Amino acid sequence: MARGAMVEISVVIPTHNRAALVCQVVRAFLVEEGVRFELIVVDDGSTDDTPDRLARIADARLRVLRQPNRGLAAARNAGFAQAQGRYVLFNDDDILPLPGFLAAHLGFLQRYPQSAGVSCTHIPSMVAQEGFARFWQARAEGGVRRRKDAAVLGPGGFWFASLSVARTLLPNPPFAEFSGYGWEEHELGWRLWRQGVRPRLVRGAQAAHLDRVNLEATLAKYRSMGRMAWRFYRLHPSLPVALWTGVHPLALAYKRWAYPWSKAERLLAERSWERSRRANLHYRFLLEAAYTRGLLEGLDG
Repeated sequence: MARGAMVEISVVIPTHNRAALVCQVVRAFLVEEGVRFELIVVDDGSTDDTPDRLARIADARLRVLRQPNRGLAAARNAGFAQAQGRYVLFNDDDILPLPGFLAAHLGFLQRYPQSAGVSCTHIPSMVAQEGFARFWQARAEGGVRRRKDAAVLGPGGFWFASLSVARTLLPNPPFAEFSGYGWEEHELGWRLWRQGVRPRLVRGAQAAHLDRVNLEATLAKYRSMGRMAWRFYRLHPSLPVALWTGVHPLALAYKRWAYPWSKAERLLAERSWERSRRANLHYRFLLEAAYTRGLLEGLDG
């Protein structure tokens, strides 16, 4: 297929050591009809069989880039640099598009050219069968469950796993690199928000989030987010960002008092509470405690 003007949407998918998932997602995109698109998968230094499995997918719309492991932002930036479409859709390697996904994004972007389209993702029950996974399912879906199509989601709506935007609205490169997980999407979103770009929900762009979350891995991510909050703030030193991230001295003092890690350690040591009615309250506390621990580590560092 010809590139350049023929391509309406460039789909950029970063991946690292998730061969089965990324191939499932790629195949789901390649059955899409009615949209001229290219699919750019950036293999960020995978050590599993990701290169071999992707090489067996023969489709002119698919390009695979390979780079040493440099992280999510670098992988997305590399894909963006190769994008030829008028629009770019950043999609994580565990976000499985449902039929009509790209057509919904394209229609949205044509109606709202100065906005960013946030996919309507859900977590299937098959990957949310245990306590924390069910809690996370409700938490992740709660923010958009009752939102109407094209509803503005606010600056926090840029915490995305699947988002489309006109290529000309994005800086080059789009993403600032962070040394750990967290806030790099918000950082780009903050810049876009300040230039008038609003994230809006695309109801028709339905997708399944296939990541099998667990408490321990999520706590590690939240702890990293706490550390990376300081990177975000140093890039944009302002009161709104300080309050948003929790690095403001008053916010940090409150979090230190309200979410002590010593209590989190006690909850993690004896987890019979997961079968009680208070389980969700404890899960919320643990996430806040992990984030606060990261904030304090970033402050000390």
